[in-house]
Amino acid sequence: MTSLLRFAPLLLGLASLALLEFTSIISWLEIQSTAIVITGLAILSTVVVVLSKNVADYADEVSEVIGQPIGTLVLTGSVITIELALVASTMLKGEANPTLARDSMFSVLMIALTGVTGICNIIVAIRQGRMALEDDGLIDADELATTNLVGSNTYFLMISTMSVLALIIPNFSPTTSEANFSTPVNVVLSIVAVGVYAIFLTAQMSSYSTLFSEVMPDLIRPQEAASGDGPLQEIVQSEETTETAPSLQASALMLMAGLLVVVLISESMGHLIETGITDLGLPSSLAGALVALLILAPEALNSIQASISGEMQRSINTLYGSVLATVSLTVPAVLAIGEITHTRVILGLDPFSSVLLVLTLFLLRPMPRLTGIEGLMRLVVFGFWLLLQVF
Repeated sequence: MTSLLRFAPLLLGLASLALLEFTSIISWLEIQSTAIVITGLAILSTVVVVLSKNVADYADEVSEVIGQPIGTLVLTGSVITIELALVASTMLKGEANPTLARDSMFSVLMIALTGVTGICNIIVAIRQGRMALEDDGLIDADELATTNLVGSNTYFLMISTMSVLALIIPNFSPTTSEANFSTPVNVVLSIVAVGVYAIFLTAQMSSYSTLFSEVMPDLIRPQEAASGDGPLQEIVQSEETTETAPSLQASALMLMAGLLVVVLISESMGHLIETGITDLGLPSSLAGALVALLILAPEALNSIQASISGEMQRSINTLYGSVLATVSLTVPAVLAIGEITHTRVILGLDPFSSVLLVLTLFLLRPMPRLTGIEGLMRLVVFGFWLLLQVF
């Protein structure tokens, strides 16, 4: 029975995917009333969330066996591989859309760096507030949650640099009339993006791995460790149950299978989402944002679970690692495909989005301690971005 329950979300996802791919249910839903379309979207979105929660659980199992920060790379690597395949497939087979990659990257950045990161920050603030109430009702500065500052700053520098180079500087290129570089400059940008990311991965997995590992927070009090009621005891219990945990190979296989099903369902829902948004009279740009949100659901849930457990650095590794991989790898792939197929590619954001990106990167600056205010401000920016997708 336990094994069946472990497979239940994946089986549900596979059944839903088969229904979408081998029947005409999407075509049928697209011609129904708005209420039926929205109901269908709600049901499919629920399936994606359930499957994403299952994927996040498998990611936790893999992380426990492999350790940090390499554990989170399994989730990030799987997601970015599937995302790149979908973007490439759309460019090669779908309608010509010169802003496809740009809009996709920007949506990933806004969802991960403002929405999900904001939620994680607030969860940590609520957690430390609850601990303070259990103690003397006050929080000292030394008791505030913290991250591995050097590792977080490394993410900040790389994400900021690559985001500005790929999404803002093309607007000011003197070599073309569009928001893109000339072919020689694009070649240099692609080499730099891939090279920098390769150097980062090599450092993260070897000599600099400790810079991306969890920092033991001061919120773990000595009496908690002694009584066995605090997070330290949870870590000990986790280590004690490692021998009975599922094998690494099985968890990794289920993780990648679940991710593939999540992304394929999300992409199959694309036309249905566009129909629902059109029926409601909303801008079409909101459709891409919703699809990106569904695709990021496994990583978002994994990050939120890490924050609930007090593992803020693992949350950052998951979210920031995904963003860095998206910017560093999507740009070269899209530029190469565009050059080979002679497809127009526009990288530069419009003025409004450029300003919003700069504000987001400003809020991304690593903080030595987390109060929850930084999370609130990120959620404000995310809400404002979503609002302007609607109106």
